[in-house]
Amino acid sequence: MPVNRRWPIAAVVAAADRYAARTGRRVSYEYTLMAGVNDSDELAEELAGLLAGRLCHVNLIPLNPTEDSTLHAPSVQRGLDFEARLRERGIPATIRVNRGRDILAACGQLRLAEKKRTPAEHIAVVA
Repeated sequence: MPVNRRWPIAAVVAAADRYAARTGRRVSYEYTLMAGVNDSDELAEELAGLLAGRLCHVNLIPLNPTEDSTLHAPSVQRGLDFEARLRERGIPATIRVNRGRDILAACGQLRLAEKKRTPAEHIAVVA
């Protein structure tokens, strides 16, 4: 990810470890599942290795489709397999339920719709 140049994953996990140690609260990691990009068994194993022994929970979020993207969510079974792989390695994980996808109002979909508005349409919404 481009953000990884500024915030390397090791630094993010170290900060999360400090938070968990100071507060005793678990850290939730959000992992957006994209078919053929980051949903492989190998990447599940890598993620499990990274988070092993940590007070954490992984929320697996299937990517919400947008008309301008070629990326999409993996199959339900692929998501379940990824979740199972994490759990087998002792990493608590849950596949998040998508809400609003059917009306293009799920996470990531509203922003795209907003970006497509013309300046006049923005003014009309505010007025």
